[in-house]
Amino acid sequence: MATFQFLDNFKAKHPVLFHSILAFIVLLAGIYSCLLLTDVFTNHGEQVKVPDVSFMPLQQAIDKLEAAGLEYEVDSIYNEDYKPGIVIDQVPVAGSMVKSIRPVMLTINMTTPPKVQLPLELTDMAGSDGITTLKSLGFKNVTTDTVPSDKAGLIMAVSVNNRQVQPGFKAPLNARIKLTIGDGSMDIMEYDPLTDIDRDSLIQDQIKRGIIKIDEETEE
Repeated sequence: MATFQFLDNFKAKHPVLFHSILAFIVLLAGIYSCLLLTDVFTNHGEQVKVPDVSFMPLQQAIDKLEAAGLEYEVDSIYNEDYKPGIVIDQVPVAGSMVKSIRPVMLTINMTTPPKVQLPLELTDMAGSDGITTLKSLGFKNVTTDTVPSDKAGLIMAVSVNNRQVQPGFKAPLNARIKLTIGDGSMDIMEYDPLTDIDRDSLIQDQIKRGIIKIDEETEE
């Protein structure tokens, strides 16, 4: 009873301070309740060991994660050094201790290679620039051959899997690409559409019309 009487007297004398203290106590109680609820809903203290699913087919990896009580997310890339459809990376790594609500990120190798468009300006490039450009796009199997041409070092044609294609063609990243490069061994001949007879007739006609004048030397 004395405690309640003290509180009543304190509230009567200091109403603002009393309500401030009361609000602070309610705030602390709310924070503590949130922490308790967070522990409940996040399985505080409960951790699961991440199994090793590297190089497994995707479905097999999923089955193993679900058996361990773990969630998962899937992403994909293409790497021709690995079999298609298998897990080539996982985060967190095998053996890590995580909460069961944390998803394991699986990166799988695509079952089919993506297609990438060949640069439109490819046939205007030097051979070395073309090779660098194609490899930067992800093409690894790039070869070259040469043909007689008046343009030395320039790409004359492009073939994908032994079939000639035009720039802009979409090729799978594992395709065999061949660049045909000119060797510069040909000279450009000046084209003259007139035969010798035509040329003589044209000259004679121009002489008659006065277009061509012939200076005649007189003998003394």
